Amino acid sequence: MHTILVVLAAAAQVAFYQAQVASYGCTSSAEVAKLQSLRTDNKAFQMHLLERVFNGECVVVTRGAVVEGTVEKADATVLRIQAKSDPPGYMAPAADFKAKPAQEKK
Repeated sequence: MHTILVVLAAAAQVAFYQAQVASYGCTSSAEVAKLQSLRTDNKAFQMHLLERVFNGECVVVTRGAVVEGTVEKADATVLRIQAKSDPPGYMAPAADFKAKPAQEKK
C-alpha cells in the first residue's frame, strides 16, 4: 500500500506547461546551461542546438507547444519534460514555459 501512495504522490506533481518561446530540451542539465549561455549569440546558439539535435542529445520545442513536466528538485530553473512519453525525458529551461491549468491540456 505504501508503494501505491508513493506512485500517486509522484504522479500528482506532473503538470502541463506551454512553451512561451521557441525552446529546447536536452538529456543533460549541462547542455541546458551551455545552450542558455549561448542564447545571446543567435548564430552560435542555433549551430550548437542543431548539432545536439542531430546527435540525439536535444529536441526542439516550438512556441505554444504543450508538454507534461515537473520542476527538477535539484535545480528549480530546470523543467523535466516528456518523461512519461519518452523516459527519462528532457531537461529544459523552466523560464521558457508557463504552467497550464489541468482543464486546458489541449
